[in-house]
Amino acid sequence: MSLNRRHFLTGTAMIAVAATLAACGGGSSSGSGSGTGTDEMITADTEAELTLAYWDKNQTPTVEANIASFKEKYPNITVTTNLTVYNDYWTKLRTQAEGNTMPDVLWMNGPNIQLYASNGMLAPVDGDIPWDSYPASLVELYTWDGTHYGIPKDYDTIGVFYNKKIFEAAGVELPTAGWTWEDFHAKAKAISDWGKDQGIWGCATTVNGDGQGTYYNTMLQAGGFIIKDGKSGFDDPKSIEGLTCWAEWIADGSVAPPTVVTDTNPLDMFNNGKSAMFWAGDWSCPEIVESFSGEVTDVDVIDMPSKAKQATVIHGLAWTTSSQSKNPAAAKALAIHMASQASQEVEGKNGTAIPAFTGTQQPWIDAYPDWNCQIFVDAAEKYSVAYPVSKNTSVWADKEVDYLNPAFAGETDVTTAATELAAFMNKALAEEK
Repeated sequence: MSLNRRHFLTGTAMIAVAATLAACGGGSSSGSGSGTGTDEMITADTEAELTLAYWDKNQTPTVEANIASFKEKYPNITVTTNLTVYNDYWTKLRTQAEGNTMPDVLWMNGPNIQLYASNGMLAPVDGDIPWDSYPASLVELYTWDGTHYGIPKDYDTIGVFYNKKIFEAAGVELPTAGWTWEDFHAKAKAISDWGKDQGIWGCATTVNGDGQGTYYNTMLQAGGFIIKDGKSGFDDPKSIEGLTCWAEWIADGSVAPPTVVTDTNPLDMFNNGKSAMFWAGDWSCPEIVESFSGEVTDVDVIDMPSKAKQATVIHGLAWTTSSQSKNPAAAKALAIHMASQASQEVEGKNGTAIPAFTGTQQPWIDAYPDWNCQIFVDAAEKYSVAYPVSKNTSVWADKEVDYLNPAFAGETDVTTAATELAAFMNKALAEEK
């Protein structure tokens, strides 16, 4: 997966998709999988043909292994996989929705779940599923109008990676558990002042448009919110506090400004020793390991600093089923199997992502024995908040950078920018109803 795992369509495309899906209908009343089939029981003798769609070729071994174990239970159900690169996945899915040929079982992400669920293109997955075995915030993310439409597959939370050698060279103490914004700021400022002539920053991270990795978290940590009950939280005073901190940290040189991280990827800056700290999700682990190679112990990761409270945005993928499926009971059984404890244990062992099922994360943690990767799991279980979404998420999320980047860069006032963004967002949200 890429650095920023928000993964959604552009605003214009999202509006077009919503109109298309609404016109297509779908749902239990109009899809080809309508009727009582979703409640039927399947047995070892059940015959069916299913398609399963996903977008990450790196996860093919896991997908295939779990399909194989499904086949052991249901030998007469044929499962054909459909791998599509991410950039084409949603375009293809829209075309399939138009033609009533959506895959039976498919990967879904947070920004798109409400769009497809609200337009009747997904089948509910309520039933005998151990929902309390998944992070509650992730279950919430894939619930729409009180109904479950996705079973969590994996998740991401955010931490702060840090370079021990830079801290040592700068004479700054390493961060410790329970640290605060003030602690982070002091350390970042001291390192930036020390490393100015060497082009080393205290922190470089993607503040420009990456709410998941940065300002969504600080908004929550300050006691604010991003979206709640169909209303924007960007103009909430506490949310503004969670935005203002970045502008202040950038203004005094503690954090690299948007112009720097736009020209040079902040992950590359961290890997090349040009920043001491890097706010990012667990998905960055493989690249950092590869970059530091034999010097992996020079790096570690810690939970984000807190303000009013600890908080992290959680995002992850889910297994969903199409309302158009001709074999809805078999499709539901496959989705449940792919999200089961046994299947997610395979996911953890293969190291493809942090599996969502409680108790299956240890193999993933063990893949990084020199780092404190337990923090990502603890964050999910103890203080995570669902990634902010609506029916047409990207209509407003894609505009965040236009309002906030100038404010982070000190070119506009943060409160004004946040208030204007909230007004734009509330208008977009009202148009979804």
